[in-house]
Amino acid sequence: MSENQIEEVPFLSNVGIMMTYKCTIACPHCIVQAGPSRTEEMDLESTFSWLDQIKAYRNGFVCGISLTGGEPFYNLPHLIKVADYSHQLGFITTVVSNAYWATTKEEALRVLSLCESIQMISISTDLSHQKFIPIEYVKNAIWAAKKLNKIYNIAVATESENSPEYLNLIDNILEFVDLESINTSIILPVGRAEKEIDPELFKYSSSPAVSACPMASFPIVFPNGKVIACIGPPITLPKTNPLYLGDLKTESISEIFDRAENNYVLHAVRTFGPKVLVKMLKEAGYEHLLPERYIDEAICDVCYKLFSNKETCDVLHKLIEGDREFQMKVEYGRLYHMNESEMIKA
Repeated sequence: MSENQIEEVPFLSNVGIMMTYKCTIACPHCIVQAGPSRTEEMDLESTFSWLDQIKAYRNGFVCGISLTGGEPFYNLPHLIKVADYSHQLGFITTVVSNAYWATTKEEALRVLSLCESIQMISISTDLSHQKFIPIEYVKNAIWAAKKLNKIYNIAVATESENSPEYLNLIDNILEFVDLESINTSIILPVGRAEKEIDPELFKYSSSPAVSACPMASFPIVFPNGKVIACIGPPITLPKTNPLYLGDLKTESISEIFDRAENNYVLHAVRTFGPKVLVKMLKEAGYEHLLPERYIDEAICDVCYKLFSNKETCDVLHKLIEGDREFQMKVEYGRLYHMNESEMIKA
């Protein structure tokens, strides 16, 4: 995707709520390292309070809430209460699941019927999931979603879009959904995958991915109150990471989101892609801080490798602070590509 082909994704139009780290399975590529032994869960009092704050932000600017995990259906009563409250506030409410509960068409319909306030469901389906959750369960969940007129898609993660196993899985999925309903992402050696997936399975390049990042438009709130700009690899990094936005235990949603509106690193990634940060470091004589290789076409890998190094983060902040031309490029880039005028107004 070129700089002039960026899909318009309004910043803060959707906010993720990481409900739980508990999951029925422990996939080897899971960034958040969810699994059956995890117990962390966002309590209802905090969830409702944070949803209230999100609703009040800029008089209802945020329109969507995505409930994720872990596996949100693990605690179905909890999920229903949160989804109902989100819906009552007027949010478009979506959920991410592995469909472990959809053992039959009848059971899938029963469970999904209980979640009346959920308008869209995204099913995580890849080779790791298939070891524990038959694709028939996924098919049942999609069937139920269609019956209930809920929007749906299928999220597939893979080390390579050229692998025979991946292509075979896609063929199987295409038997019950259209290609437009399948979203593929590249697995990264981050989180549990750092130890469980061989890094040599990936295809590498000496150049960073050229695409901009639409996912950085949607911040995620975690059970401990931490707010991260996306649910990708930056969630595993320390607070020095520029995509770490704040902590709801000590700040309000308004303070965190307002500050994020003027985060030049974040909006450079959204508008032009992290490649512009690589270029800036090279031109300023900091090439020694750059990685020797990147996972081919993986935007998240570029951010992860840049922001893993505190010195690199400090240098980027220093360079951007003193470069009004770069700041204006980001400000006007947001206006031109995203139709977002907040930085210009500020």
